[in-house]
Amino acid sequence: MSKYRIVSADAHILEPPDIWKNWLPEKYQEKAPQLVKDPDGGDAWAFAGAAQPDPIGLVSTPGMPYDQFRWTGVTYEEARAGCYSGAERAKDMEIDGVDAEILFPPQRTVGHFLGDEDDDFVLAGIEAYNNFLFEEFCAPDPSRLVGMAQIPSLGIDSAIDGLRKAKARGAKGVIIGNWPAGGNDISEEDDAFWAAAVDEGMPVTIHILLLSRQARQAQRAAAKKAGGNQLYGGKGAAAKAKAVGGLGSVFSLVPGHLSQLIFTGVFDRFPELQVVMIETGIGWLPHFLEMMDDKFWRNRSWADLPITRPPTEYWRSNLSATFIVDRAGIDMRERVGVDNIMWSTDYPHHGNDWPYSRKVIEEMMGHIPHDERRKIVAGNAVRLFHLED
Repeated sequence: MSKYRIVSADAHILEPPDIWKNWLPEKYQEKAPQLVKDPDGGDAWAFAGAAQPDPIGLVSTPGMPYDQFRWTGVTYEEARAGCYSGAERAKDMEIDGVDAEILFPPQRTVGHFLGDEDDDFVLAGIEAYNNFLFEEFCAPDPSRLVGMAQIPSLGIDSAIDGLRKAKARGAKGVIIGNWPAGGNDISEEDDAFWAAAVDEGMPVTIHILLLSRQARQAQRAAAKKAGGNQLYGGKGAAAKAKAVGGLGSVFSLVPGHLSQLIFTGVFDRFPELQVVMIETGIGWLPHFLEMMDDKFWRNRSWADLPITRPPTEYWRSNLSATFIVDRAGIDMRERVGVDNIMWSTDYPHHGNDWPYSRKVIEEMMGHIPHDERRKIVAGNAVRLFHLED
């Protein structure tokens, strides 16, 4: 019997206060993300793209009741050490009954590097994060703390090099923050990366959305011109409502990524490629898959589409997605594919229910067959990320 009974297919790391001081070369220290105070005395990260520092409040909530969530005023001293320490994370996983976590980067500060104009700085920042991930955070127990290596945003050669380095150091998968060749849309140049992923046996993950380096730079310019963080800035009711709406609207980009991957024939050219959509939820997928199939049948002749099967078949053979709380998706699991969905905690972000994950699983999936539940809460992640290899 597998030792993995419960696997969170999406968890995160709150960057430790000294991460960049310890891992980024000295010459880049002044340009690194800086830890500062928010208006309510909490800790926040100042980084490119946010004219106002982003507080850590909603990315450090384990153990906190919903009615105590707050965006500002939270310090590292108040947050559980498991948010930013691998050794302490393993202890929190024991409490929660989670046997392994698939770990993703802190999106904000890693994005600071991905969108920079200086190639050397981009590479230094991404290497610093990956070194921290594997040599510090995951080091206490790599079989349980399973890091996804971040791929840099410098074009196809750098992306392939990053993937091969990740494989060499024992990574079980990679995360891309943009299309591998660096374009705003998928391109033929990306094929070399997909080929390398198949060659190395590495699943490729996409955490909600892809943003090219140029798009990140455009966002920074817009935020600077507006004089504030466009998603989280402000403390009034309207600003808070905008923030909550923004947290939900990011999912609107996911269907476009899936459509490009499928309709451009990527999976015909690379039938062994596995792409995992992270933190996207699954309840919306039955409708979307139906719509893609409909477009395929109506348009495949005149458009000379480079795919040979309906999109749903590619979804079943080459794609999967993670969810946190998604009762609708569980109820429609047969239409999505039981083999294509994975549960997750989102620890330490405010989607988590630590230490009650087993209760959440039972409430959401207690009515489904045991073999299906086992796949969703562990088996699929073990298979896709080769946890037992």
